[in-house]
Amino acid sequence: MAVLAEALSVIVRKDAVARRLRGGEAGFLALVPNRTLCVDERLFRIGFLSPEETARFTDALQAAGLVFLDEDGAAVDLAVADQQHGLTTACRWLGFGRADCDGQAHWVSLCWFREADGTPADAQAALARHALAVPAGWRFEHSLSHQFAYTPNA
Repeated sequence: MAVLAEALSVIVRKDAVARRLRGGEAGFLALVPNRTLCVDERLFRIGFLSPEETARFTDALQAAGLVFLDEDGAAVDLAVADQQHGLTTACRWLGFGRADCDGQAHWVSLCWFREADGTPADAQAALARHALAVPAGWRFEHSLSHQFAYTPNA
């Protein structure tokens, strides 16, 4: 699968939550401060509208046991994606791109887990292989993806 990446998105590895976060998945869900959560088989995604909110959440995740960045500044257990600009740090395990989510020129930013070999796939190929996970009640017509429309090659 792939997860929607609107506004500022904190993307968290599910295996890291199970392995490192105090309280596991239940502990993680207790930390989620809003209703933007979406989940695929490998990733959690939570969206924020400001860098300050994003930092508060990433700080809480680190305090609970997750590792944000390694000594080289690359994402370890979680990463941040900006809807307009992509990943904010180097990240070997996460892909970012834009794809038409429904064949109707409804373009969204998305993230997907990259396989262990790190082979990048483009977003449309990732979406073709996997469904897009979105928050409960999300509709393109009422989304930030629609409000800040992306048009390829424009």
